[in-house]
Amino acid sequence: MFACLFKTASPLEQFEEGKRSWNEFTAKEQSSIVNEFLPKVRYLAQMLKKRVPVSMEAADLFNAGVVGLLEALSKYDPRSGNRFSTYAESRINGAMLDELRRRDPLSRATRTLVKTLSAAIDKFESRYGRRPSERELCKASKLSLEDVRKGLQAMEQQVSTDMQALAETLTNEALESGGTPCSSAIRNENVANIRFCLTKLSEREQFILSMSYVEEYSLKEIAQALKVTEGRVSQLRSQAIRRLQDIYTKHFGR
Repeated sequence: MFACLFKTASPLEQFEEGKRSWNEFTAKEQSSIVNEFLPKVRYLAQMLKKRVPVSMEAADLFNAGVVGLLEALSKYDPRSGNRFSTYAESRINGAMLDELRRRDPLSRATRTLVKTLSAAIDKFESRYGRRPSERELCKASKLSLEDVRKGLQAMEQQVSTDMQALAETLTNEALESGGTPCSSAIRNENVANIRFCLTKLSEREQFILSMSYVEEYSLKEIAQALKVTEGRVSQLRSQAIRRLQDIYTKHFGR
């Protein structure tokens, strides 16, 4: 009964409370802290996996997240006023995003395809004042339907990946992942670019993207807020992502 009153704080609790620095723990204690956080790393990897190309394995994201966790453990300062769990999550997400960009899922051929489609879309919209259908894009770009769909999918995947970086900023988490200055600068630039592009969307489009990617509400919850069907929300979200990609490509050449 009295033992619980004098229970020794766990290594993680001691670490978060600033009672001991990372280097003051034994190898066994450090291992216990890491193991306690691994389920969180796995969860974050699985959440990000839903938003990235199928070619990116959850295991690869998880491994990158573990690297981010180890960096967070070695650099965390309890005097910063932030809980370690909050600080670590930002570092873990940042490390996984760095891995995504390092691998660059878009091949040179796919990037050429995206560039061709973007030019065709801009030309069509300037002439007709609306976005072209897939069939109209085939005619305008002289590409096959298969290539048009492949290019449109690549465009949407790229924005989805960058939206995750934006979410970090909008939720007041640290943008820097602890990687190289170059990778941090690239991510900062991507976020700044997307922030600009978001201002070009309608309030409804901004609301849907924010609810989906920042607040992580389900389609059902967003549909209830907008008083429309889940199918309509899915359609509106896809349209918003395409519009965001079009604006992004027009201003920043991606």
